Amino acid sequence: MKLKNFISEFLNVTIQNDIEYTGMADSVRPNTISFLDNPKFAKDINRNPNISVVLVREKDATLLQDNIETVIVENPKAALFSLHNEYCKKYFRYETNKIAASASIHPCAYIAPEGVNIGENVIIAPNATILCGVEIGDNTTIGPNCVIGEDGFHVFEDLNATKRIVIHDGFVKIGKNVDIQASVTVDKGFMGRNTVIGDECKIDNAVHIAHRVHVGRKTLIASGACIAGSADIGENVWIGPHSVISNRVSICDNAKILIGSIVIRNIKKAISVSGNFAVEHAKHIKSQCS
Repeated sequence: MKLKNFISEFLNVTIQNDIEYTGMADSVRPNTISFLDNPKFAKDINRNPNISVVLVREKDATLLQDNIETVIVENPKAALFSLHNEYCKKYFRYETNKIAASASIHPCAYIAPEGVNIGENVIIAPNATILCGVEIGDNTTIGPNCVIGEDGFHVFEDLNATKRIVIHDGFVKIGKNVDIQASVTVDKGFMGRNTVIGDECKIDNAVHIAHRVHVGRKTLIASGACIAGSADIGENVWIGPHSVISNRVSICDNAKILIGSIVIRNIKKAISVSGNFAVEHAKHIKSQCS
């Protein structure tokens, strides 16, 4: 069933504009249906030509441009994620696996029956789990006990006020010549933004990379680091042991996040930062010595 027809039946409404995808305000896919739950995001929606229909409360509908079709609902976020989950459960499927003959997969590893693409000379270690929606580039190694492609931790209340986890319909896309060591978890993306790990990244033991994160090429991530959802990490970045990067934070190329840092703001210069909350390292040291 086409998504537009499904939504019309699910919400019992008539929709005029084309709909091909569900998505957030940052959707990069055309003909997306999104939601406006917080008026501060109206500007983001209005600037995004990919959004054709928005679920919105009646009092907020005037914040949206005339070219965006509005559907009035009591709880926009609950409605959007509820219909997304129901549609995914009934109709969404990944494609058939593509696994290179040169790949070395340990017999104790688990590979999902669909939606997995493994390149040339990839090594999958014992007890690694590769779930649906994972693409692994050539010459990459996945260490023991890793879980790649689990749903991320995006929780919402459905139309019955029951807490649910959003079904993730995106991918983890791991580049070439990447080394991922033991017990690393990488969540896949959803609603049009994938989780991406660039070429030649090196990821230490027990790192967590959440859904929709982008990691630039040649970035190094040390043991115990946690990168929250939709963060953008540049190229050749160093993320030290047990550092935490907050959701939606952007870190520029060549920056250094030192051991144990808690980063809650964008890092716009190629500097070293440290502390809780992280600031330029020299300033942090000065504050500790004063």
